[in-house]
Amino acid sequence: MSSFTRFDAPMLVQYDDKASELLGADHWRVAQPFRFYLGVKDSDWWVYVPAGYLTDGASVPRLFWNIVPPWGQYGQAAVVHDIVCEYLSITIDGKPVPVSRARCDAILLEAMEVLGVPSWKRYPIYWAVCAYRVVARVDQPSRDALKMQLEAEWLR
Repeated sequence: MSSFTRFDAPMLVQYDDKASELLGADHWRVAQPFRFYLGVKDSDWWVYVPAGYLTDGASVPRLFWNIVPPWGQYGQAAVVHDIVCEYLSITIDGKPVPVSRARCDAILLEAMEVLGVPSWKRYPIYWAVCAYRVVARVDQPSRDALKMQLEAEWLR
């Protein structure tokens, strides 16, 4: 991880009753946009999370919530991971650039490190998402049309 990898703002989210009901699971709406910058100083590599984006936090099976709840110190990293997995791209020099799902998982690990998530918690979370990617053979964007519609309506 570069010492210049950083978030440009704290994460602010609020629970969205309507979206949660329509999507069939708890969802929070990002209230303030932020970027997660990757790479070296003055690099133009980032992940942008807009205001209005809907997230479920860390997608942890309920059985494990007593160990790793959906929200914690890693919450902002989970939101970055969500959006990168949805679009399988990051921004470089102002343009979207495709990334693999494995790269998405590496970005999650890097973001958790930036947030100061201890390694004893950070690595099991990372290994769990990697195992899910391999077992579920996830290699396509995880876009959800209804979720995207709710995000677009919020922006109007």
